[in-house]
Amino acid sequence: MNVIILCEGETDQIILSEYFCHMYGFHYLRPNKRDKGCWPTGCRYAREDITIDIVYVGGNQFSEYIQKILSINHMNSGFTYSHVAVISDHDSDTEIQERWNSIAETISTACHCDFQIAENQWIEQVQQLDFDESLSVQYLFLSLPLEGDGALETFLLNAIEHEPGNIFFSQQSKHFVKEIIEKKKGLPAEECNPKYLAKRRTQIKAPLAVFFALAWPDRAFADAKTLLQEIPWEKYEQIQTSFRAFEIFN
Repeated sequence: MNVIILCEGETDQIILSEYFCHMYGFHYLRPNKRDKGCWPTGCRYAREDITIDIVYVGGNQFSEYIQKILSINHMNSGFTYSHVAVISDHDSDTEIQERWNSIAETISTACHCDFQIAENQWIEQVQQLDFDESLSVQYLFLSLPLEGDGALETFLLNAIEHEPGNIFFSQQSKHFVKEIIEKKKGLPAEECNPKYLAKRRTQIKAPLAVFFALAWPDRAFADAKTLLQEIPWEKYEQIQTSFRAFEIFN
């Protein structure tokens, strides 16, 4: 089984890699440019006969990467993806629908079908390959958190908040960042650099970073991977529920 998971940013990639390594026993494989299906922004993990490529697309470029995956499969040169998952930020309902429509159109064109996206379930689609062969591919689409706007960082902080002892720091972190964003609007550049928390994506990431700094101040300068390795993933039922589709790895 060859699986590829597309996510938006590098932090998403780190969070997902820690989750799959901890929960399903995958281990990191050092990149080798000769490996088939090697991605410049991807990391490969393996367990027995399963490989997972976790690739961040750098913004809203999911359709372009889906097209690349379809091309790799179509060439049928000894390496194909059997499972393709897209994990996206949960932007507004309109933005999410536009994103899914774009991906569905890409798959429909390549597979000569009317591909329809339904979230949080594997969807089978047959793709025609070279030499009159065909390949059955499973697709999964998730926008996280499942309820409400946000990103993977929001999803993780919400899960952490449900654990005993975390609600105060979690809610205060959210409130602090929200208050800062409002107050900085009227400040001159000499008081507050306008580049700080200027983009929606950095505003979404900030509450989780503040929580980590409050909960583990002695590790505040550690990289994200080190902090995420300390998370007891198996305790967070909200995460297990949202990622239930990946129980195919069991």
